[in-house]
Amino acid sequence: MIAAIHVFVKDPQFQGQTKDKLNNTEVRSWVSGAIRPHLEQWLNNQQTQAQAIVTRAIQSAKARMASRAAVSEVRRKSPTSRRLNLPGKLADCSSNDPSRCELFLVEGDSAGGSAKQGRDRKFQAILPLRGKVLNAEQATEKKVLGNQELSDITNALGCGFGRSIDLSKLRYHKIVLLMDADSDGHHISTLLLTFFYRYMRPLIDEGYIYLAQPPLYKLEHQKKLYWLADDQEKLKLVNKLSKKGGKIDLQRFKGLGEMMPKILYDTTLNPSKRRLLQIRIEQEDRHSTETTISNLMGKDASERYRFVVQNALNVEDLDI
Repeated sequence: MIAAIHVFVKDPQFQGQTKDKLNNTEVRSWVSGAIRPHLEQWLNNQQTQAQAIVTRAIQSAKARMASRAAVSEVRRKSPTSRRLNLPGKLADCSSNDPSRCELFLVEGDSAGGSAKQGRDRKFQAILPLRGKVLNAEQATEKKVLGNQELSDITNALGCGFGRSIDLSKLRYHKIVLLMDADSDGHHISTLLLTFFYRYMRPLIDEGYIYLAQPPLYKLEHQKKLYWLADDQEKLKLVNKLSKKGGKIDLQRFKGLGEMMPKILYDTTLNPSKRRLLQIRIEQEDRHSTETTISNLMGKDASERYRFVVQNALNVEDLDI
């Protein structure tokens, strides 16, 4: 149940810097006195609706209890227990300094194999993910924790989950989403970002989440190699080199697994050459971000349809 109430307060006092909650205790009695008699009368006269509200409240309470129980299962008691809980498919790094350590979440075992061979083992860890992960926007907290891929990510990070998250226990200060540069890769990245946004938001707020920018094309011209991230870069360079003459050899990568480990390191893993996009949400964008994620990733298909219809003409890149 949602209601908007307009209350005039002479000396308002708010809680915290965000000022999202009124701290004047006297307002509670005013509002209760004005609303409670009418609400009780309505509930007594509308027993069907009242029963539905009570049932919903009980279900919500049970869901909160189940979520707290599930969260307690992933809490880390000590550094030793965190090590024992690491997923078996994680290729960890040797450094114990979180500020230097990087975790790459890689799409598929094939790409994961190339990344494991090409990485710098001192500070780069690789966690392969199998298939598309669960859509955390449409799932309960217990179901999210029961998902193998998301559970592996949570265990690898070691900082807890949801309300129990503790960034002082975070094992990597760079968490990099390394997916294929195609629509499937973008979809998996979106699912992972939804999970981090909904259940591990402090990682985004503190700037720990990144998107890798692997090349989509390899272009060779007059014994020079170029690595291109997307179709726009490809068209721009092809037009430029065509004016110089000579043969242009162009190769599109179907996936990261096609890359030799050295090429993957040189183009995507090497800190001195790679391009990373840091995921940040500015204060003025928080409301629109919440709305967009709810509409695109939530259960209400009509909101997604409305978004697609409204923005269809603004699409620049379409991968079918």
